[in-house]
Amino acid sequence: MIISQAIIHRFMYKGSARGFTLVELMVTLGLFTLVITLATGALFSAQAINARLQQTQVILDGVNLATEIIGRDIRYGTSFSCVSATSSPIASMARQSCTDGDVIIVFRPAVPLTSANSTSDRVAYFRGSDGAIYKQEYPEGSPSASVLKMTTPDVSISTLTFYVVGASAIPIDYNQPVVTFSIAGITRPAKQNVPAVRFTLQTSASSRQLDN
Repeated sequence: MIISQAIIHRFMYKGSARGFTLVELMVTLGLFTLVITLATGALFSAQAINARLQQTQVILDGVNLATEIIGRDIRYGTSFSCVSATSSPIASMARQSCTDGDVIIVFRPAVPLTSANSTSDRVAYFRGSDGAIYKQEYPEGSPSASVLKMTTPDVSISTLTFYVVGASAIPIDYNQPVVTFSIAGITRPAKQNVPAVRFTLQTSASSRQLDN
């Protein structure tokens, strides 16, 4: 009698320790697959966004570098003026303010461009027809001017405007000229999956010398 009760108890214990059914396994596997799919998609999307932001930042860093170079040259320049075309007599141009804004700024650089008399040396910054920013140097007595490209092909500048205050020759003032320039454009990413980004920036620079 004792043996029979033990056998019955054993069978009852084994029956209560059953495993998962096929339906439960399929539901669990489906939920696990869904979670993994969503997590993988989110990871790939984050990586793609990060790559786009990195390339856009690299392009904008180039624009900021060009802006810093222009601002540095302005800080140590003198005899500022604004013109609308580089065909003007740059070397003999008198200083003048430009409160309404113009597309080209001209000034005398701090470092002479030649070993000769540098009082007529001039530097001009402007936007070219290809959407790039250019620096053009006009040495004293030189029949030609050298042109330097300041921005890379991965950016297109749509507008470049200069404003000059305190540079007029008449009346004579004893204040440092202040130059404000604004740049607007759009990036040209090399990768096809990176969208173009429009940007606008503005900065001001004050000359370190009295312009009188």
